[in-house]
Amino acid sequence: MTTARQRHTRTTRGRRLLAATALAAIVAAVTAGCAKDTKTAPPPSSPTASPSPSSDPQAAEKAALLDVYRAFWDAQLKVYASGSTKDSGIEQAAGDKAYSKVQTTRAYYVERGYTVKGAPVLSPQVTALSTTATPPSATITDCLDTTNYYKVDKTTGAKVETADNNRRHVATYEALRIAGAWQIRDFDISRDRLC
Repeated sequence: MTTARQRHTRTTRGRRLLAATALAAIVAAVTAGCAKDTKTAPPPSSPTASPSPSSDPQAAEKAALLDVYRAFWDAQLKVYASGSTKDSGIEQAAGDKAYSKVQTTRAYYVERGYTVKGAPVLSPQVTALSTTATPPSATITDCLDTTNYYKVDKTTGAKVETADNNRRHVATYEALRIAGAWQIRDFDISRDRLC
């Protein structure tokens, strides 16, 4: 015969075994559920890189205009430094009044024995563009900073002082697309518009 104590011990062991089995079943279920979730859960979404075409349909034309503008300045610097238009590229970059103004300035510098040193800091923006006009036309506006761009006397090497101490002026350039190529056709540097 089993004593009450033995029955109690068996009951306690049975309950413990039952509790342990239940706990093991819960742990297994949770673990299996977690493992299942990690296998079937989609990977975290990463931001997809959408193609970023320029939202400006005129971006290519504007880039071409700014390239011509910089070529115009490169050519001017060569003309003023050498006193000649030969091999400067000014004929391709400038036409009409712009070309005439460069030639007038070149003649003025040659007559006085000036050359130029340095280069202006350019920050151009296309502020108007009409590709439907005949011919297509554009306006480029710049804040010319000529702090490190100045005239020099060829004979003495001395810097030629100017009456205007402010070296940052608003400049406007008109361009036309002739025979498929942009060209600077006129410009105005406003001495009274500072930037």
